[in-house]
Amino acid sequence: MKDKILIGFYISLIITAFSFNLFLESPQAQSQEQAANETAGNQTLSGMLNQVKKELTAPVPLLEIKRLESEEPLYSIELRDVQLADLFRVIAHDYNLNILIDKEITGTITASFTNVSLEEALDSIAEMHNLSLEKKGNILRVVPNLITKTVVLKYIEAKKLLAPLNADEASAAQTAQETNQTKSQSSIYSLLSEKGKILLGKQQNSIMVIDYPSNVKRVEDYVAVVDHKMTTRVFKLKYIKADELTGGSNTNITQTTTQSITEKGPLTTSTTTATKQQ
Repeated sequence: MKDKILIGFYISLIITAFSFNLFLESPQAQSQEQAANETAGNQTLSGMLNQVKKELTAPVPLLEIKRLESEEPLYSIELRDVQLADLFRVIAHDYNLNILIDKEITGTITASFTNVSLEEALDSIAEMHNLSLEKKGNILRVVPNLITKTVVLKYIEAKKLLAPLNADEASAAQTAQETNQTKSQSSIYSLLSEKGKILLGKQQNSIMVIDYPSNVKRVEDYVAVVDHKMTTRVFKLKYIKADELTGGSNTNITQTTTQSITEKGPLTTSTTTATKQQ
């Protein structure tokens, strides 16, 4: 009996496999496979055409330097989406100049000059892109215009000013997201560029700022706002009892005003506290 059941089972498997094979070889299955291949091919072709279209419609970099007919060596310069490093290389090659370009020089430039000397054009480009042109003999070095400035603090400790916020210093009511937002808005480090640094200075209670001139100025403005004595004001209540506000008696209301600076400008905050008289 068992043998008959097994034989019937094997015969069913063979019939099923044979039927599936016939389906794969049927015109319907072949047409479905062909349609799937055509769809994949069309998608690939469409992607290639879109890529070619982007390359054709993308703005082509333009670098034209023409000598004008004048007694002094004046030029007309047209630049569009030109890599800064490539611009200095072309000028060095075409006008027999010795220019060393720092590896940190990146970015593109779009500008138009007329009736200018090469020196005037290079100075304007350097100022626009925070670059410094250092000439030594017949060699011109192009480097990032990073300056160093020491700022001495009067009232705030330099270590506390540079210490980042942490979970212990944050309010218990703040979430982690709120704490990170406070860091980015009020921290002195948010005033720096990507290449900027702030270190403890060699002078007593000072910081050393290394960055572009505009960013250094922002840090100096920040310090000028926050580096001052805390002011305290005591309010005498006329119509409301202090214990109704604080839950105690013989209590003065004290307001402490502090200032901080953000990228949007100075920000003044006030904190009101209650002090119980002894």
